[in-house]
Amino acid sequence: MSIAKRVCGLGLVAVVGLACGGASAEVPTEWTFELQCRSSLDNSISPFNLPFPSSLSSQYVSIGESGDVAIRLFYGSSEGIFYGQGGVGGIAFSSPSPGDPVWSTTLDLRNGMIAIEQGGFSDGAELYDTAGTLLETFTIGGSEGVAGFGGVTLASDGAICYTADFGATGDKLMIDQFVDGVRTQNSIANTYDGNYSFLFAPEMNDSRQVVLGVIPETGPSRRIVRFDSMGVPTTVAETGAMWNSFVNSTAIAQNGDVAFSARRTSGSIWEVNRWDGASVTMIADGTDEGIQNGSFANFPPVLNSNGWVAFRASDTEFDSTAIWVGDGENLVKLIEFDQEIMTDLGMLPLGFDFGGLTGKQVTSGVVDINDAGQVAFSAFLRNGTIGVFVATPVMGCAADLTGEGDLNFLDVSAFLSAFGNQDPAADFEADGNFNFLDVSAFLAAFGKGCP
Repeated sequence: MSIAKRVCGLGLVAVVGLACGGASAEVPTEWTFELQCRSSLDNSISPFNLPFPSSLSSQYVSIGESGDVAIRLFYGSSEGIFYGQGGVGGIAFSSPSPGDPVWSTTLDLRNGMIAIEQGGFSDGAELYDTAGTLLETFTIGGSEGVAGFGGVTLASDGAICYTADFGATGDKLMIDQFVDGVRTQNSIANTYDGNYSFLFAPEMNDSRQVVLGVIPETGPSRRIVRFDSMGVPTTVAETGAMWNSFVNSTAIAQNGDVAFSARRTSGSIWEVNRWDGASVTMIADGTDEGIQNGSFANFPPVLNSNGWVAFRASDTEFDSTAIWVGDGENLVKLIEFDQEIMTDLGMLPLGFDFGGLTGKQVTSGVVDINDAGQVAFSAFLRNGTIGVFVATPVMGCAADLTGEGDLNFLDVSAFLSAFGNQDPAADFEADGNFNFLDVSAFLAAFGKGCP
């Protein structure tokens, strides 16, 4: 497995004008970064697209197919949901929360809708549009008599999936939807028919394929299963000769591929894997340069339909968290401690040293990825604030400013024209300045040629 380290320029909207297509090729080494919002609890530091004071700590960000993002936050004595795209956004809806949390840490953004589990296990879930209109309320009860919700995930047609508690009876894997105002609940699996003794949190795609970890009644101690829309199970992986442990959470792409983290039975090496319905491809493991082996066990990976898998792990180089993206052939470190990134306050280094057992941290919460290859993440900044960013892969030739697919004097002419006009297309260093460094970076990219 080759490891390619990130060499990209950074910016609030960095490398403007370069070709950014869908993620159908190998994982690139150049990415742009755009700040969507930034929280602050410090009176001397203003937040960005959020009120003061506000906190994003440990919240899970979700990204839509168009690059829009949503994340839960605390501000004052309230909870809110931030929604934004292209560096513009704000609190889409909120709820007073002087006591227990109103919502859970996780949420799911899909097709202009946001599904979020309520904070209490027996409270249900809610579905909003991105303008903040409450579309549906999924209360406990219904035709199946649901007593509690866990791990809500969303499809583009407004259906949600979750693990439902039924008290002393057991648990069910449920798909729940309102159609023309009528609520329909369908059970996919359960813990009382002799197959499974425990169901972990599910993930669902638009085809209503559902993946989750389970504890079987007999056989292996753990299994990862993908169910089709009719509830027919397919084993993705199970403990035994190959692996002896899995991270509880898994991920599913729109094409049905699955990502999961597992510990090998031989050698206790942790790895991140992608399953394509027939075979398993290892994306990264604890022997890769810079990756701390046991850190895979803390958070689940995410993936898209093009085979890209994004994950967070601890970085041995800086003794801090970091984010990688891989496809089974290439592994790119996306962000790391001390990396300079453009914010509304200018360039700031990523990462904060909390000291003690917590130590240095870069990422806050779980990352997400869409089929365009864009990765959404929240990150600690050196000034003590937390920012939500969207990283977009730069596909194709950086120096191909004419977009013809090859490099010639026309690209040189286009660069010189852009440079003379201080056009962002010529800002190859992505620092807002136009100088010899941009010329040098362009010449280096030109010298590499096109794939």
